[in-house]
Amino acid sequence: MPIDPEKYKHLTSDNKSLKADFRPLNFDKLLAAKAVRVTNQGDQSGGFSKDPAIGFSLVSGYNDAIGDGGGTAQWPDNPKFYNVVKEMMAARPHDIGTHKYLQIVQSARDLGLKDEDIFMMNQNKVQMPQGYRAGGNVSLI
Repeated sequence: MPIDPEKYKHLTSDNKSLKADFRPLNFDKLLAAKAVRVTNQGDQSGGFSKDPAIGFSLVSGYNDAIGDGGGTAQWPDNPKFYNVVKEMMAARPHDIGTHKYLQIVQSARDLGLKDEDIFMMNQNKVQMPQGYRAGGNVSLI
């Protein structure tokens, strides 16, 4: 399934009204489906650090899809931090920004993953923003 940019219109860091219950995420399945990537750390210019040891960025499938061949789709993967991110997604998903968490979940759904693949087993369901409906647009207005 293609990623529909309209679903992500309000899933930005500027939107302070976003809420999520931060259910632990299944890193391995999200990574395999390309719903999330761990890349070299992004910089203020929209590019990325050439030094993978500096840190990492979480890039959602949405981030890569909107780049028109540029943007984050060109950022190199940074497997050095996979274990750090895997542990964060399983044990401390609240450390992921709300907008990024929701982008990852929506990207996974757009790519055809089901909740049992997106989330770790035996956890509560994630709450999508008010106005969300499966297959529909997000509207927080």
